Amino acid sequence: METNTIRTPTTQHFSDLSTNNVEAKKWNFFQKFGFRFICAFFMLFVFPFPLNQIPKSNVVLKYYDQFLEFITLNVGKYVLGIQETFKNAPNGSGDRLYNWANYGTILVLAIVITLIWTVLDRKRTSYRLWSKWFVLLVTYYLAAFMFSYGFAKVFYLQFRFPSFERLFQSYGHSSPMRLMWTFMGASKTYTVFAGMSEVIAGGLLIFRRTRVLGGLVAFGVMFNVFLMNMSYDIPVKLFSFQLMAMGLFIALIDYRRLLNLFVLDKNSLPPTIHQPIFRTRRNHLILIGVQFLLMGYVLYSNISWSVDAQKRYGEDRPKPALYGIYSVNKFVKNGQEQPPLATDTTRWNRLLINYVGRASIMMMDDSYQRYRVKTDTVKRQMTFSTRKDTVNKYTMKYELVGKDLKLKGVLKKDTLDITFKHYPLKNFSLINRGFHWINDVPYNRYKDGY
Repeated sequence: METNTIRTPTTQHFSDLSTNNVEAKKWNFFQKFGFRFICAFFMLFVFPFPLNQIPKSNVVLKYYDQFLEFITLNVGKYVLGIQETFKNAPNGSGDRLYNWANYGTILVLAIVITLIWTVLDRKRTSYRLWSKWFVLLVTYYLAAFMFSYGFAKVFYLQFRFPSFERLFQSYGHSSPMRLMWTFMGASKTYTVFAGMSEVIAGGLLIFRRTRVLGGLVAFGVMFNVFLMNMSYDIPVKLFSFQLMAMGLFIALIDYRRLLNLFVLDKNSLPPTIHQPIFRTRRNHLILIGVQFLLMGYVLYSNISWSVDAQKRYGEDRPKPALYGIYSVNKFVKNGQEQPPLATDTTRWNRLLINYVGRASIMMMDDSYQRYRVKTDTVKRQMTFSTRKDTVNKYTMKYELVGKDLKLKGVLKKDTLDITFKHYPLKNFSLINRGFHWINDVPYNRYKDGY
């Protein structure tokens, strides 16, 4: 937003801005060619922002995505020479073969657009007004994503505390991505700090006077994210690099001021490139209003979604009636008690009830069987069904003895009579260690003193 740029209420202030050194110079061929390419390249990513921020306007994004998908599939096959069959089937990964082909396609399209633009518009002396609109659009696009990712961390949603299943899984059998998700979620403090860094970057980008600083902060934050994605094989490498590049671009537009400030150590700084778009006060204030509404909606939608998500699956989500971890003391199957042998793949080891409507059974070989569960606290019974077969349901009676649990009934074709001992969460070092200002000896341990 531009509210802090108005020093006087006169129209003369805005008209004077067009006479400074930033506005007076003509652009050379390389400046114009570079702007055309960067503008074409970034706008293919940015479009249709900010239309996609308006409610019920996703139809624009839908048709644009379909067009870009059609181009990508053909460019990938006939221009990039990709022999392997690929398609756009979103699955949570941003580094699919399709995504790489898509970025390659956008690069090809940007080059073609730049060449055509150069031929058709070769007599233009500069793109001062275009560049202002372009930079503003890229800035707000980046700010919107910084807010989106930032609030997801501030509200402790993107990385949540490890589930019961994950607490029992070993490091060695974890994927690098799962390990990173676990160590981020294990510390709410660090997760919120990381989110606040992204939110602050987004906030700095909004205002013209802090835009260069916002670009630097966004670059630094996203550079760290990009390195984590590279180091832990997280499939958001392309997009995190894109946001990082946009932050650097916004900062380096004012490279002369940055050089004078940090390298040449000059007292006087050249005028900033980030100048107001309009010369008249009226149009300037209208733009401020539009920016205020856009960023206000972006903030409102992110915060309201985060608050709602916290209630649905975040920290404030309802806990199941039998929430907890239960270790098997006695396991009787079809009238025969089964000893706790590590080689027994059919004997239960633990019952994990972490989320409403779900339960995990940890077997003796550390594998898991997952069920949908409906708990009736009046009838004291649990109804199990598998995720693939919701027709067949199995009802078992339960009894609570203090914090311990007894479960009896038929599950699938087996008659079970199981006695559980409650397993306190404080048994986990990850939970009971806490924070210590004074550490006489490093507490760098796994368990059992190792």
